[in-house]
Amino acid sequence: MGVEKTATIGDMLSYFSNTCPDAKAAVQGDIRLSYSQLKAEVDTVSKALIAAGVEVGDRVGVMAPSGLEFYFTYLATVSIGGIWFGLNPRYQEPEYKYLLHDTRPKILFTVSPFEDRDYSTVLQNAGLEKTQYFVYGTPTKSAKSYESFIEKAASISDTQLLARQNQIQAEDIAAIVYTSGSTGEPKGAMLSHRAIVKSAIANAKWMEGGPHKALCCLPINHVASLNNLCMNVMAGGGCMIFHDQFDLSAIMTITKSEQLTYMLTSPTFLMMLLAYDGFNLEDLQSLRLIIFGGAVTPEDLIKQYQPIGAKLATIYGLSETCGIISHSALGANLDIMANTIGTPIEGAEWRICGTDGKIVGLGEVGELQIKGPHILSGYFNKPEASTEAMTADGFFKTGDLCTLRGDGNVEFSGRLKEMFKSGAYNVYPLEVERAIENHEQVAMAVVIGIPDDLYQEVGFAFVKPKPGQSISVPDLKAFLRTQIANYKIPKRFRLVDDFPTLPNTKVDKIALKKMLEENNE
Repeated sequence: MGVEKTATIGDMLSYFSNTCPDAKAAVQGDIRLSYSQLKAEVDTVSKALIAAGVEVGDRVGVMAPSGLEFYFTYLATVSIGGIWFGLNPRYQEPEYKYLLHDTRPKILFTVSPFEDRDYSTVLQNAGLEKTQYFVYGTPTKSAKSYESFIEKAASISDTQLLARQNQIQAEDIAAIVYTSGSTGEPKGAMLSHRAIVKSAIANAKWMEGGPHKALCCLPINHVASLNNLCMNVMAGGGCMIFHDQFDLSAIMTITKSEQLTYMLTSPTFLMMLLAYDGFNLEDLQSLRLIIFGGAVTPEDLIKQYQPIGAKLATIYGLSETCGIISHSALGANLDIMANTIGTPIEGAEWRICGTDGKIVGLGEVGELQIKGPHILSGYFNKPEASTEAMTADGFFKTGDLCTLRGDGNVEFSGRLKEMFKSGAYNVYPLEVERAIENHEQVAMAVVIGIPDDLYQEVGFAFVKPKPGQSISVPDLKAFLRTQIANYKIPKRFRLVDDFPTLPNTKVDKIALKKMLEENNE
């Protein structure tokens, strides 16, 4: 049986433990685990979870930075039918309270203290009476140590563990990944074993140069960590390197010392690396694949990474699609990498539909809809939202505006909810951002719609100049008049040194809107 025949995440781990037991699977600091060693660690945690009363369908939460604590508990939870979810150390108490009351976990693991914050107490303040809390570090209140949890594993036999593992089916929910909540309360996308495994196998096929070695230092609650990195690398029999902070110095050092082959990035991250004092292209020479997504990546930015010699590709994905659902072809030209989201991964299909539900023609803007085994099973505790997200014939409605090009690639035009009307015209922020970034002195631009007495809404542009450049707003407006229609040109501009970012390095547009509201702009 090849990896493509595996049905569950546990099956995939067992496959590599059996076929390449000595191959490196996971590294953190001085700890280096082969696939057989990783399987043994995961089985021990699995037994302890069963001993603690975790049944099929019970939720198990983890508040931890990127690291082996996350990896062990994730793989163990899903292997016995539990539903895993991650929490971000950057969250505040109201955010934890909402997520914990929504999921009501049987067990919650946390690293505490971490970065001088007492997470053991913070998480218990959510007021969940039936949740068992286990702490890597110093327990407080009613929480217990992780050591007291793991010692109970001895009470569960190998036979009992195998019996539970054999119950797990491909359609069982493996993980809940919460959306950003940019349009209201976060929604928990339920991802099945089938969706995660099919996505990982499909992505591993196009990610040439494997088995890969990649670094995971992103928040564990994000689909980028869970699927784009950990599962995609595992599906190719590769090795994950874990680091507990997003730190440019560490990223450069680890890439060189561990000879990483695969790097997952965003345009913001690529610019941050270039601006870092210790940046050196030679330290990235081991990379064989660099992929970027989350926003449009300008051609000039891509060009600066081409001398490495790695294959480059743009990607597109959502929590609801288990991460990467499309990519540009390896070897695609700059235009395709900078201006499209490529074509779907194996097994997925998509279409672009207008507001009437009919497929639009070439070059026409419509909503991107996706179908395939990689799609979510629904939103946790939100049946109405689950129904609204799907079409009658089984396509997921992404809420993203796109156009189909004549070459078969799809261009991303922006979020349906980010589009605004200026007068009687639809304005797509991404189109305007691209026009601004065509200016030779501009590194990056972000455009949002703001209220206007005359036009209902107008554009507000935040513009970051390239290093050492000085931009004149009147000159920039004059330039834009040669690029786009007058009604698309933002009415207001602000030059910025940098943008607020989310933990996954995407620009935090909600923070930008709050900034304007606080300044009455």
